[in-house]
Amino acid sequence: MPSITTVVAQALHTAATVLREEAPQDGLVFRELWERVLARNPRLEADWASAVDESPQENKTPFKDYVNRSAINFVRAGWLYRGNRRWQLTGLGADALDGWPDPVDFYAEAGRRYRRWERQQHLVTVAVTALEKLPDEGHWVALKELASAFDVDPGVLGPVLRGTRPPGWYLALGEDGQAGAGLPMWPFERDQWRSLLAEEGLLDEGRSSVDTVRALPDQRMPVWEALAAATQPPGEAETDDEELPRQLWIIRGVDATTGVPLIRGPWRDDSVVTLDTGFQPPTLAARDLESVRRVVEAALPATAPSRREAVARELDAFLNRMRKGDIVLSTDGFDTYVGVVGGPATHGAERLERPVDWRNLNKPLDFFKDLPSGLSGVVQDADSQVLEATEYAETVLALIGDMPRTASLPTGPAVLPDATAELAEALHMPDATWLQDCVELLRATPQLIFHGPPGTGKTYIALALARHLAGASSATNVRLVQFHPAYAYEDFFEGIRPRLAGKQDGDEGGGLGYDLVKGPLRKLADEAERRPAEVFVLVVDEINRGHLAKIFGELYFLLEYRTERVHLLYGSDDGRGFRLPPNLYILGTMNTVDRSVAYMDAAMRRRFSFVELHPDVPPVDGVLDTWLRGRAEERGEDPAAYDDSYVRLFREVNRLLAETSPGDHSFRVGPSYFMQDLAHAGDGALDRLWRTQIIPLLTEHHWGDTIDVEAVYGLGVLRDRLGIQPPSGDGTGSAAS
Repeated sequence: MPSITTVVAQALHTAATVLREEAPQDGLVFRELWERVLARNPRLEADWASAVDESPQENKTPFKDYVNRSAINFVRAGWLYRGNRRWQLTGLGADALDGWPDPVDFYAEAGRRYRRWERQQHLVTVAVTALEKLPDEGHWVALKELASAFDVDPGVLGPVLRGTRPPGWYLALGEDGQAGAGLPMWPFERDQWRSLLAEEGLLDEGRSSVDTVRALPDQRMPVWEALAAATQPPGEAETDDEELPRQLWIIRGVDATTGVPLIRGPWRDDSVVTLDTGFQPPTLAARDLESVRRVVEAALPATAPSRREAVARELDAFLNRMRKGDIVLSTDGFDTYVGVVGGPATHGAERLERPVDWRNLNKPLDFFKDLPSGLSGVVQDADSQVLEATEYAETVLALIGDMPRTASLPTGPAVLPDATAELAEALHMPDATWLQDCVELLRATPQLIFHGPPGTGKTYIALALARHLAGASSATNVRLVQFHPAYAYEDFFEGIRPRLAGKQDGDEGGGLGYDLVKGPLRKLADEAERRPAEVFVLVVDEINRGHLAKIFGELYFLLEYRTERVHLLYGSDDGRGFRLPPNLYILGTMNTVDRSVAYMDAAMRRRFSFVELHPDVPPVDGVLDTWLRGRAEERGEDPAAYDDSYVRLFREVNRLLAETSPGDHSFRVGPSYFMQDLAHAGDGALDRLWRTQIIPLLTEHHWGDTIDVEAVYGLGVLRDRLGIQPPSGDGTGSAAS
């Protein structure tokens, strides 16, 4: 029996064969190609249906769509080009058909090449973006030089350019200007290359022939001359720079011999800031953190990994993230100096340098008197040479009298909206008073816990309130996590996670690698820090089921002191410390049957406000009644004459619980049990609910007691006591449970 992979491999191999034999130059639209594939191999659809049935994984994707998506492997391998809705086999693809005649081998090799591209995807994207700058410039570049400049495998970059054909793809040539850079080509591909180079004025007629196309050798440019605009770190292009918000950077530097701050000497005298490395720093080709890491690892092989990571982050910030027009701040004792970055980084033997226009050399700010406490705390605690503190950029600009740019940073603080009547109605509450109390509590303390018995709607209300507070951004600004006994700091905030490290040119595992992975709180906090005018809410369900001290770690302190910073366990705060942004709110829920609020430690209880949701207390006490009236009205019935038997049963169960457990206020049954579809799905519905949910819940509560749960709480017993007749066909009577 063929597998899904085998059937897809056969379909794509057949498609490539059809393109080579029937439409090599013009290609085919997929609809027509698919018809020819099925005509050549009529068993494919039956084999697909059998493979899907036998697969342990559910697959509802139509066969044709599955094949269409899987063809991306062939595009990234350079074997297939899809443009203007047509599929076209490249010369590389035709060569691959000869090299791997077996369909499964053919498909597997495309997958291996796709994974090679995937591992270098970001670097390839940067190289392609740079190449797009070339059209209309009258130059070409060598493919191998372009790949080397961006640390890309030329065996990956060349085929990707052939398969995707971005702007300028035809300007990456062989060392002697030869089109195709030695890779297989169809004759019509050579003709296309000839036409494109001629349009650019680059075709070398004298060195070209029927079988060879070459560009003019004197029009070849070194990569970083030809792509000067692309070498600038992101945001330094003059056209974009003024549209970006200004960043604030704290820069430290001391003379290695005297220990004197550099702002007292060369930085002041030469109007610069520098970053000393002790080794040849990365070139402008290292345009992302991963590239900088490789340079640092090669230069400092004997240095501890944590220190190498810190150095790499500093270099990446100085080289790639800092932009012209950003603000830099440096200190000499309590004297604080502020300047504006004047241009891109330049290279020395063992350092990087940027020009800076220092604005207050003759009138330094006082570290303690002039800087806001939050910023002075960052500067004081910083243990790295370069760190970002952009949230204070506008404050510093105001201190030195510099006008902000047109596109300023988003302003805060975020404002919590009031509760509305619409929200109360959606939650079946009589008015918004109770909800507004919750909003006021969050305005005073940004952590709130809903606690109460099961079924009182704690999670439902928490999510509804969170989405109301976040407003239009609730889809991205609200996240839900659930605590449990095995949940830890590493799951909640951040932690080291293993990953399979693939081999360089295959698809088999090459051992384990380790990454620092952000958890839900860290991700949401980072987003909240970047967007201070928006409300972010983290909902923690079953918060008391986790080991809170273990989960929160050093974040315990930040729950109460939102303006302060702490250094993180894994050092990912880049030396500047981490804080919980004031626009991040936490809503927790806890089931008091599992553990009483009193069992939480005092430190945690002090950091949260607690609001009870209890069946005997508003607003929960009237929710079921309101919900049932609304349901009757939706059916066109008189809401004043609705069947109140559910409300009576609900109240009777809780009355009996109060009698049998007079000292336990925490255990009651919430109305949510009676508001689910299971309770209203025709005759016998309530009986099923009672047998499968209510009785098991009450049995657990009375575990170890002498109470006969069936005799006290059985549905038939309660109906008899309350005079409630079961619906026709329900099958329950006085003897029923």
